[in-house]
Amino acid sequence: DTPDSEGLYYVELADTVIFPEGGGQPSDTGNISGVPVKHARRDGLRAIHYVPASIPAGTSVRVEVDFKRRLDHMQQHSGQHLLSAVLRKYWGLETVSWNLGATVSHVELRAPKELVLSQGALDAIESKCNDMIFEALPISTNIIEQAAATCPSTVPDDYVGGVIRHVEIGVAGAAIDRNACCGTHLASTAQMQVLKLAGVDRIRGGNMRLFFYVGARVREYAEASLVRDKRLAGLLSCPPETQSEAVERLIKQGKASLKSLKSLRVQLAPLVAQDLRNQLVAQGKIQRQSTVYHCEDGDGPFSSSIGSELARLMAGSNAEWLTVVASGPKADGGPLVVVGNDEASIIDAVERLTLLLGTCKGGLSHGTWRGKAANFVRLAKLNLSAQSSTLGSSDMI
Repeated sequence: DTPDSEGLYYVELADTVIFPEGGGQPSDTGNISGVPVKHARRDGLRAIHYVPASIPAGTSVRVEVDFKRRLDHMQQHSGQHLLSAVLRKYWGLETVSWNLGATVSHVELRAPKELVLSQGALDAIESKCNDMIFEALPISTNIIEQAAATCPSTVPDDYVGGVIRHVEIGVAGAAIDRNACCGTHLASTAQMQVLKLAGVDRIRGGNMRLFFYVGARVREYAEASLVRDKRLAGLLSCPPETQSEAVERLIKQGKASLKSLKSLRVQLAPLVAQDLRNQLVAQGKIQRQSTVYHCEDGDGPFSSSIGSELARLMAGSNAEWLTVVASGPKADGGPLVVVGNDEASIIDAVERLTLLLGTCKGGLSHGTWRGKAANFVRLAKLNLSAQSSTLGSSDMI
């Protein structure tokens, strides 16, 4: 009668059509006399239903399963059995685990590091699976007594039901697959409708993950792809058949533009440094000549080039001078260079910047501090005058 920290009550029924999670398959959802079942789990031989309202003990109830979710899980789970059977029988690849994801599922395969599943191999695997779907092979279950000799290692330690349930794909005596499984399954491979492979990833220990969609998920994937194709057709002004070429052209143009931009920055940096030098000199004989320069379109090399060139131009100056060069958008921050002819002043400037902008990570070397700031929103408030080594209260607001 007491809910958990998430406000859910635990309900056990005399019998249920709600599948609790197990065998790599998430639990069903549904309702108990209109009360939503958010989740169900197995506890030994008990099925525990998680619901947002208390149901009095002894109540007679009607239990309904969300069949759309159930059918999706059956298609993915039966599809996984078929895919693993095809991989084992025709390609010698063993499935060590699988995951029924919210949008895409995968099997984890034990595979030699040198093995590469080419697109041709993936096409052949997919074609073989779909041939067997078209054949409408029967999917059946049978129960055997649980004994040490017949109990698979995958059976949980707390299961003491006394029997083991096996799922078979194919006609009796010629089944392509037979595995112990507690999950929900289809009656025929035809009910899978279609299986689509979605690529391979290498993971720990040389294993690989093979991603797949089955049934309605293939349709949903196709629909989402068509929506993307239509949107890209408008953005790229070309049909889906030539979109990859259009994107390649844009990438090539972007690289060329970036190269030109870097070249322009190389040419601009000495001019900016000269202007900053003029600003410093124009301040005359004050205790500390200082300037701040911020370029929202700049980058690290641009800031460093300005700092290095300014140091060269100011090498003969007898006055104390200090300059801050920042590159990047105000909100996002970016590279930061503090250059001058007095290390104590440079360190003081970095401390002031930290008070204004938050943590500034970097280091001082040969008269120049180089680092990064998380933002430049308050950079305009920076006061580099030598009269105070800390920011005033008005600067901190």
